[in-house]
Amino acid sequence: MSASREKKSRQEQIASGYVDPKVARTAEEKAKARRSNMLYAVLAIIFVGVAAIAIISNSHVTERNAKAYTVNGETFTAADVNYYYHNAYNSFVSQNSGQVSYYFDTSKDLREQDCSFADGTWFDYFAQQAFHTMDQISALAQKAKAEGFEAKDAEEVALATDYSYIDSYAAMQGYTRAQYLKGVFGSTMTTKVFERNVRLVALAEAYRNAYMDSLTYSDAEIQDAYDADPTAYQSVDIEFTVFTYTAEADATDEQKAALLDETKETAQTALDRNAGGEAFDALAEELGGTYYHQSHASRSVYSEMLNWAFDDARSSGDTTVVPYGSNGYYAVIFHSRTINDYHPVSVRHILVDTEEIANSVLEQYLAGEQTEEAFGALAAQYSSDGNAASGGLYEDIALGQMVEPFETWCFDGSRQSGDTGIVETEYGYHVMYFVSTNPLEYWKVDAQNDLRSADYSEWIEALTEGIESEELSGMKYVG
Repeated sequence: MSASREKKSRQEQIASGYVDPKVARTAEEKAKARRSNMLYAVLAIIFVGVAAIAIISNSHVTERNAKAYTVNGETFTAADVNYYYHNAYNSFVSQNSGQVSYYFDTSKDLREQDCSFADGTWFDYFAQQAFHTMDQISALAQKAKAEGFEAKDAEEVALATDYSYIDSYAAMQGYTRAQYLKGVFGSTMTTKVFERNVRLVALAEAYRNAYMDSLTYSDAEIQDAYDADPTAYQSVDIEFTVFTYTAEADATDEQKAALLDETKETAQTALDRNAGGEAFDALAEELGGTYYHQSHASRSVYSEMLNWAFDDARSSGDTTVVPYGSNGYYAVIFHSRTINDYHPVSVRHILVDTEEIANSVLEQYLAGEQTEEAFGALAAQYSSDGNAASGGLYEDIALGQMVEPFETWCFDGSRQSGDTGIVETEYGYHVMYFVSTNPLEYWKVDAQNDLRSADYSEWIEALTEGIESEELSGMKYVG
């Protein structure tokens, strides 16, 4: 491919919302290390959920340019703060879809509604989240600029990705880009303000990633991390069946308690009959339970069942009955606990609805250059998965992380870089591209990420410790 064609190809890919594979790979690699102190708003804007937009005729110049917040001398206008405030708000609404009315009335001023789990009003709650994000982003960006660090490519990719989503949703609902931005971020938002803050966030994120890239660890340090908490880097092989009850709407507490006791007895019956030689999965079907077998269950999710499974006292064949919340019981069989010494894999995929479309997309790929970059561009164009913008990339996949057919294809021992195929799962059809197998065992990858996360937390805390910030009168135009 000539240099001019390559440049044109990159421009077309960015224009369609495709993120350069190198940038995407870096971002995905850091994702697992972002367990604390992560930038709340970084490249995670919520663009959906705008059902109706009031087209506002006046320009709101006064409100938009009013000074609302400063961080170490850097001034943010009300429009700037609205970018972070509405992102915090929209994220909360998206994450609590269907339950928002339990927290506050979206039709009323949040300044007049007390927050149920924090001091102050709901406006105060989202404003404080915005301030926290702005403090970190501003501190990182200021340090990056002071050191002459630039991230122009990352900024362009961030803008192209965000605009690809905005333009798609705006078109579906009959709005212009500018109108949709106002619907998402408030009446003070303009494309200029939006782009300024997207670039600032992208610079901060790129600088943070560069710092995390600089963190390396010796084999001894990785081993020390493992020795300090071995079960964090192990998994268990367990079978379990969930038994639940359904009570009538007018059932009394006593009746519900009796039904709960019945599920416990059924769970124990399943274990007793399995000990007598009956198949556990068949018993689940007969007794009305739901059967699961997890050969690589991690300790990452808290539950009484996993606490029991990861106990050092466990031996192969141990069984137990433990509560499934307040609505039933688990019947559990323990088989083994092992270190995660397998090698994780990285793949790209394109999720589509039908086999016909999957075959068509794969044929399009095979008729082209057959590179990872070309596959990523197709993923950005066709995939309905949430990672389409990063070229459909899943990096360092762990066993047990994906649904079985997807995982089986990924961890086929014969798999080579560049392999393609089509896999059907409950979510649709996946056009697959195998990227690579990590030379490190998964427990080492996981331990390195934990070490990076801890070191980053310490670093960002020191960086933001002396921040001088101030709310200004323009905050009355936020929200």
